[in-house]
Amino acid sequence: MDAAGGGTGTNRTVTRTQLLEATKQALCKHGFVDLTMQSIADESEKSKAALHYHFDTKEDLLAETLAYLLEEFLEEVDTGAEGDPETRLRALVEAMLFGPNGRDGDSSGHWTFHTALLEVQAHAPHDETFRAQFSDNNDHLLSLYTDIIEEGIDSGVFEPVDPEATATHLVAAIEGARVTQVSTECDTVAETVHDSLTEHVIDPMVREG
Repeated sequence: MDAAGGGTGTNRTVTRTQLLEATKQALCKHGFVDLTMQSIADESEKSKAALHYHFDTKEDLLAETLAYLLEEFLEEVDTGAEGDPETRLRALVEAMLFGPNGRDGDSSGHWTFHTALLEVQAHAPHDETFRAQFSDNNDHLLSLYTDIIEEGIDSGVFEPVDPEATATHLVAAIEGARVTQVSTECDTVAETVHDSLTEHVIDPMVREG
Protein backbone atom coordinates (compact mmCIF):
# COMPACT_ATOMS: atom_id res chain seq x y z
CA MET A 1 0.00 0.00 0.00
CA ASP A 2 1.28 3.44 -0.88
CA ALA A 3 2.17 5.20 2.35
CA ALA A 4 1.59 8.65 0.88
CA GLY A 5 -1.82 9.95 1.84
CA GLY A 6 -2.50 7.07 4.20
CA GLY A 7 -3.22 7.25 7.89
CA THR A 8 -6.39 7.51 9.89
CA GLY A 9 -8.93 10.15 10.82
CA THR A 10 -7.77 13.69 10.10
CA ASN A 11 -4.53 12.35 8.57
CA ARG A 12 -6.37 10.68 5.69
CA THR A 13 -6.53 12.66 2.43
CA VAL A 14 -9.82 13.64 0.80
CA THR A 15 -9.05 11.47 -2.23
CA ARG A 16 -8.30 8.44 -0.10
CA THR A 17 -11.51 8.94 1.88
CA GLN A 18 -13.50 9.15 -1.37
CA LEU A 19 -12.00 5.85 -2.49
CA LEU A 20 -12.91 4.19 0.80
CA GLU A 21 -16.50 5.43 0.51
CA ALA A 22 -16.63 4.12 -3.06
CA THR A 23 -15.34 0.76 -1.85
CA LYS A 24 -18.15 0.52 0.69
CA GLN A 25 -20.76 1.32 -1.96
CA ALA A 26 -19.31 -1.16 -4.45
CA LEU A 27 -19.04 -3.88 -1.80
CA CYS A 28 -22.69 -3.47 -0.83
CA LYS A 29 -23.77 -3.43 -4.50
CA HIS A 30 -21.68 -6.31 -5.84
CA GLY A 31 -20.62 -8.38 -2.83
CA PHE A 32 -17.07 -9.54 -2.19
CA VAL A 33 -16.86 -12.22 -4.88
CA ASP A 34 -17.79 -9.85 -7.73
CA LEU A 35 -15.97 -6.83 -6.31
CA THR A 36 -13.24 -5.53 -8.64
CA MET A 37 -11.03 -2.45 -8.71
CA GLN A 38 -13.02 -1.31 -11.74
CA SER A 39 -16.36 -1.66 -9.95
CA ILE A 40 -14.94 0.42 -7.10
CA ALA A 41 -13.67 3.06 -9.53
CA ASP A 42 -17.15 3.15 -11.10
CA GLU A 43 -18.57 4.25 -7.73
CA SER A 44 -16.12 7.16 -7.51
CA GLU A 45 -14.94 10.03 -9.68
CA LYS A 46 -11.47 8.48 -9.77
CA SER A 47 -9.97 6.12 -12.30
CA LYS A 48 -8.87 2.55 -11.77
CA ALA A 49 -5.30 3.84 -12.12
CA ALA A 50 -5.91 6.17 -9.16
CA LEU A 51 -6.96 3.20 -7.06
CA HIS A 52 -3.77 1.35 -7.89
CA TYR A 53 -1.73 4.46 -7.12
CA HIS A 54 -3.09 4.59 -3.57
CA PHE A 55 -3.51 0.86 -2.91
CA ASP A 56 -1.37 -2.02 -4.11
CA THR A 57 -4.15 -4.63 -3.95
CA LYS A 58 -7.88 -4.98 -3.45
CA GLU A 59 -7.14 -6.61 -0.09
CA ASP A 60 -5.19 -3.54 1.07
CA LEU A 61 -8.05 -1.28 -0.02
CA LEU A 62 -10.65 -3.39 1.76
CA ALA A 63 -8.57 -3.57 4.93
CA GLU A 64 -8.30 0.21 5.17
CA THR A 65 -12.00 0.50 4.33
CA LEU A 66 -12.80 -1.68 7.35
CA ALA A 67 -10.71 0.56 9.61
CA TYR A 68 -12.26 3.69 8.13
CA LEU A 69 -15.82 2.44 8.55
CA LEU A 70 -15.21 1.60 12.21
CA GLU A 71 -13.86 5.11 12.80
CA GLU A 72 -16.85 6.62 10.99
CA PHE A 73 -19.33 4.47 12.90
CA LEU A 74 -17.91 5.34 16.32
CA GLU A 75 -17.89 9.05 15.48
CA GLU A 76 -21.62 8.78 14.76
CA VAL A 77 -22.73 6.77 17.77
CA ASP A 78 -20.27 7.26 20.63
CA THR A 79 -20.89 10.31 22.81
CA GLY A 80 -17.26 10.42 23.88
CA ALA A 81 -15.29 10.22 27.08
CA GLU A 82 -17.35 12.93 28.79
CA GLY A 83 -20.66 11.18 28.20
CA ASP A 84 -22.58 9.25 30.86
CA PRO A 85 -21.19 5.68 30.81
CA GLU A 86 -24.61 4.03 31.08
CA THR A 87 -25.98 6.09 28.18
CA ARG A 88 -22.86 5.42 26.12
CA LEU A 89 -23.01 1.67 26.74
CA ARG A 90 -26.69 1.33 25.88
CA ALA A 91 -26.35 3.51 22.77
CA LEU A 92 -23.31 1.60 21.52
CA VAL A 93 -24.98 -1.81 21.91
CA GLU A 94 -28.11 -0.59 20.14
CA ALA A 95 -26.17 1.02 17.29
CA MET A 96 -24.02 -2.07 16.73
CA LEU A 97 -27.13 -4.22 16.44
CA PHE A 98 -29.40 -1.89 14.47
CA GLY A 99 -27.16 0.75 12.90
CA PRO A 100 -26.56 4.41 13.74
CA ASN A 101 -30.30 5.19 13.40
CA GLY A 102 -31.07 2.90 16.33
CA ARG A 103 -33.74 0.29 16.85
CA ASP A 104 -36.61 2.41 15.56
CA GLY A 105 -34.78 3.76 12.51
CA ASP A 106 -34.30 2.37 9.01
CA SER A 107 -31.72 -0.41 9.37
CA SER A 108 -31.88 -1.78 5.81
CA GLY A 109 -28.55 -0.22 4.84
CA HIS A 110 -27.00 -1.54 8.04
CA TRP A 111 -27.90 -5.13 7.16
CA THR A 112 -26.95 -4.75 3.49
CA PHE A 113 -23.48 -3.68 4.59
CA HIS A 114 -23.14 -6.48 7.13
CA THR A 115 -24.17 -9.05 4.53
CA ALA A 116 -21.29 -7.86 2.35
CA LEU A 117 -18.99 -7.64 5.36
CA LEU A 118 -19.70 -11.26 6.25
CA GLU A 119 -18.38 -12.29 2.84
CA VAL A 120 -15.11 -10.51 3.54
CA GLN A 121 -14.88 -11.91 7.06
CA ALA A 122 -15.30 -15.45 5.74
CA HIS A 123 -11.94 -15.03 3.98
CA ALA A 124 -10.14 -13.75 7.08
CA PRO A 125 -9.00 -17.20 8.34
CA HIS A 126 -7.06 -17.63 5.08
CA ASP A 127 -6.02 -14.03 4.38
CA GLU A 128 -3.46 -12.38 6.66
CA THR A 129 -4.41 -8.84 5.62
CA PHE A 130 -8.09 -9.32 6.40
CA ARG A 131 -7.38 -11.27 9.59
CA ALA A 132 -5.11 -8.52 10.90
CA GLN A 133 -7.67 -5.79 10.19
CA PHE A 134 -10.60 -7.69 11.70
CA SER A 135 -8.40 -8.34 14.74
CA ASP A 136 -7.55 -4.65 15.03
CA ASN A 137 -11.21 -3.65 14.76
CA ASN A 138 -12.21 -6.24 17.36
CA ASP A 139 -9.45 -5.10 19.73
CA HIS A 140 -10.57 -1.49 19.31
CA LEU A 141 -14.17 -2.34 20.16
CA LEU A 142 -13.16 -4.45 23.15
CA SER A 143 -11.00 -1.59 24.43
CA LEU A 144 -13.83 0.91 24.00
CA TYR A 145 -16.37 -1.27 25.82
CA THR A 146 -13.85 -2.01 28.57
CA ASP A 147 -13.10 1.70 29.04
CA ILE A 148 -16.80 2.59 29.25
CA ILE A 149 -17.45 -0.13 31.83
CA GLU A 150 -14.40 0.86 33.87
CA GLU A 151 -15.55 4.48 33.79
CA GLY A 152 -18.97 3.40 35.03
CA ILE A 153 -17.46 1.41 37.89
CA ASP A 154 -15.09 4.21 38.88
CA SER A 155 -17.90 6.79 38.87
CA GLY A 156 -20.24 4.57 40.89
CA VAL A 157 -22.72 4.10 38.02
CA PHE A 158 -22.00 0.38 37.60
CA GLU A 159 -21.61 -2.40 40.11
CA PRO A 160 -18.11 -3.91 40.20
CA VAL A 161 -17.73 -6.45 37.39
CA ASP A 162 -14.85 -7.77 35.34
CA PRO A 163 -14.66 -5.06 32.64
CA GLU A 164 -12.73 -7.11 30.08
CA ALA A 165 -14.86 -10.23 30.48
CA THR A 166 -18.08 -8.20 30.26
CA ALA A 167 -16.82 -6.36 27.19
CA THR A 168 -15.89 -9.65 25.53
CA HIS A 169 -19.36 -11.05 26.29
CA LEU A 170 -21.08 -8.01 24.78
CA VAL A 171 -18.98 -7.87 21.61
CA ALA A 172 -19.16 -11.63 21.00
CA ALA A 173 -22.94 -11.70 21.47
CA ILE A 174 -23.44 -8.76 19.13
CA GLU A 175 -21.14 -10.25 16.48
CA GLY A 176 -22.95 -13.58 16.67
CA ALA A 177 -26.32 -11.87 16.37
CA ARG A 178 -25.26 -9.96 13.28
CA VAL A 179 -23.93 -13.08 11.58
CA THR A 180 -27.12 -15.01 12.34
CA GLN A 181 -29.34 -12.12 11.23
CA VAL A 182 -27.77 -11.87 7.76
CA SER A 183 -27.14 -15.58 7.12
CA THR A 184 -30.44 -17.14 8.22
CA GLU A 185 -34.17 -16.47 7.99
CA CYS A 186 -34.23 -15.51 11.67
CA ASP A 187 -34.76 -11.78 11.20
CA THR A 188 -35.58 -11.04 14.85
CA VAL A 189 -32.31 -12.26 16.37
CA ALA A 190 -30.88 -8.74 16.74
CA GLU A 191 -33.91 -7.65 18.75
CA THR A 192 -33.77 -10.77 20.90
CA VAL A 193 -30.06 -10.39 21.64
CA HIS A 194 -30.47 -6.67 22.34
CA ASP A 195 -33.22 -7.34 24.88
CA SER A 196 -31.26 -10.19 26.46
CA LEU A 197 -28.06 -8.13 26.82
CA THR A 198 -30.05 -5.23 28.25
CA GLU A 199 -31.92 -7.38 30.77
CA HIS A 200 -29.20 -9.80 31.80
CA VAL A 201 -25.94 -7.84 31.39
CA ILE A 202 -26.46 -4.08 31.45
CA ASP A 203 -29.43 -3.65 33.80
CA PRO A 204 -27.85 -5.76 36.60
CA MET A 205 -24.69 -3.66 36.38
CA VAL A 206 -26.49 -0.37 36.97
CA ARG A 207 -26.48 0.74 40.58
CA GLU A 208 -29.80 1.90 41.96
CA GLY A 209 -29.98 5.40 43.30
